[in-house]
Amino acid sequence: MLMIAAGPSVAAEQARTVILVRHAERAGGMAADVGLSEAGRCRAGALARMLADADIQKIFITEVARTQQTAQPLAETLKVRPEIVPAKDVEQLLAKLQTGGTALVVGHSNTIPQILEKLGAGTIKPIADDEFDRLFVVTGKDPSRVSLVTFHYAGCAQPHDPK
Repeated sequence: MLMIAAGPSVAAEQARTVILVRHAERAGGMAADVGLSEAGRCRAGALARMLADADIQKIFITEVARTQQTAQPLAETLKVRPEIVPAKDVEQLLAKLQTGGTALVVGHSNTIPQILEKLGAGTIKPIADDEFDRLFVVTGKDPSRVSLVTFHYAGCAQPHDPK
C-alpha cells in the first residue's frame, strides 16, 4: 500500500529482500557430504512452512549437503530450483542478489555474518556452533540504507525426558 500512496517512481524501484539462515542441525561432522540430522530435517520443514508465503523467487545454497537439504522442503513447495554458489564465493552471491526481489540464502555460521556485512547490514553477534535458529531479513536497494530484522524460528519440540 505504501508504494501506491508514494506514487509510481517508488514502485518502479524494486526493493531487494534477502532472507538468510544457517543450515539446520547437521548429523555430525563438518565434511561437505554430512547432511541433516532428524532435528535438522524437522527444522527445514518448519522453515518451509514459515516462508511458504514470503514471495521467494530465488534460493541460493552452497555445495555442502546440509545447505541443500535445509532449502529442499521450501524449494519443493515453491517449485524454485535452488542455485549453488560456492560457500567461499561471497562476491558471486552478492552479484546474484543485486537483481531485486526476494531471495533465500542458506549458508554457514562463518559465511552468514560476512554476507550480512557486505549487504550493508552491519556486524552481528557470531553464530555459535550449536545455533541453528537465527533468521535474518535484509531489505533495501542501496547497501548504505538497508534494514535488518533478526528472528529466531522454532525447530521441533524434543520429547521431554522425565528422568
